[in-house]
Amino acid sequence: MAAMLMVFLLCVTTSVGSAVDAGMDYTIPSSQYGLILDAGSSGTKLKIFNWKRPYGSRGRIEIKMIHNKKFKASINDYIYKLNDINEYLQLIIKQAKIVVPSSEHSKSPLFLMATAGLRIYPGPTAAKLISAIYNLLANRTLCPFPVHAEGVRILSGEEEGVYAWVAANYLRNFFWSDKPPSQAVGVLEMGGGSTQIAFIPDEPIYANMFPVWLGSQTYNIYAHSYLFYGQNYMLNRINNYLIIKARPRFIDSVENPCMLKGDNTSVVDSAGNSVHVIGSGDPEKCLQIINIFLESGEEDFCHPKPCAIGRTYQPSVGGIIFYAISAFLHAPRHLGALDSLNRLNARVMKENATEHCQKSLQTVVEGGLPAEYGSEYCAMGLYIPSLLVDAYGFPENTTSVYATESVDGVTIDWALGAMLIEIELRETNSCDTSGSGWPSSSIYLYSVCLIAIYLVAYCKYIHGAVL
Repeated sequence: MAAMLMVFLLCVTTSVGSAVDAGMDYTIPSSQYGLILDAGSSGTKLKIFNWKRPYGSRGRIEIKMIHNKKFKASINDYIYKLNDINEYLQLIIKQAKIVVPSSEHSKSPLFLMATAGLRIYPGPTAAKLISAIYNLLANRTLCPFPVHAEGVRILSGEEEGVYAWVAANYLRNFFWSDKPPSQAVGVLEMGGGSTQIAFIPDEPIYANMFPVWLGSQTYNIYAHSYLFYGQNYMLNRINNYLIIKARPRFIDSVENPCMLKGDNTSVVDSAGNSVHVIGSGDPEKCLQIINIFLESGEEDFCHPKPCAIGRTYQPSVGGIIFYAISAFLHAPRHLGALDSLNRLNARVMKENATEHCQKSLQTVVEGGLPAEYGSEYCAMGLYIPSLLVDAYGFPENTTSVYATESVDGVTIDWALGAMLIEIELRETNSCDTSGSGWPSSSIYLYSVCLIAIYLVAYCKYIHGAVL
């Protein structure tokens, strides 16, 4: 008994000592820096954050983005040219070293998080690129910022959605407060490659639940990401659908009802042939195509219920307030579907998009809209209301969706949410033993303690001792 007690006290003492050390390391009287390379499909954005917490407190993290610069070309461009990515990363790191004070370089963690643009590639191919990037960033001659292997990765779409949810609710002062989960807003995000939904439902979550620990509380989030349902990929899918539908006969052109009359483009089909796409401006036929992609699964194949797109389970959105961000903003704004509070009216958007789609490209350009957005707003103007109503289950007359890019002038950015989560994990669950300013896990310590306790108990049992 005494032996087991001694081991237990040793473990507790060691654990408490580690916790105190962690407190000394992470309760910061001055500000700290963190960097995220947001590796998107059209480029990489260097996002640098500055944060601090009241000394000795577990209170609210005060954080802001102090630098955001986009570097053209994306890491996707190097997926088959791994030897060429070194120069690209050097440009980004050079800029980071200018912004972050040199005295803070070795204490400022850096992450590279890739989004939907890389999720379209086969896993082994994408993994080689990520491995090459990590090896370069881990070279302290190139990069003075601490980088861990798990910090260089491809985000799942669900992570991206949850991080955006965290960012939106942080900016609304939801965390570190007494506000109930019902006061959290949901988030609808759409990028070029995927679209995400994340929220705390008013009912049990049967699948796609993502626990978030922040502000000394756990929040169970429903999140799902639809790859190829982002703005750019949806436009491509419409073209591909029309080309496939026209086969097996050889074609060199197709009409696209989701493009305005007078607009045209060229695409390459799966066989490598160039196909001319001509706008026909037919909103009814355009909606028919969009609804094919958004169709819910048959009742017998929808488990658990209810289903949104295909067989994907999604709890009811109920009366929850949602912020629709990123690509959800542009088409609704131009089509006059937002009221004075920026609430998105799905019915008005569909009606106005129908009218817009029947105009010629020349007409909308003469009205002041850049030509590149003419057909895009036709397709998105029909796609977004259908996504909200037919897939996600919002009422057509909903007043719960706010199309907004910011809260109190601060942009809702998934990278902000990602950095908050990383800071909280760092300060809550880990202790720094490397001197690098970035933590290593303390799980090992607790595992050793538990094993030791069990071993002592087992030995006492074998020798017939009364414990």
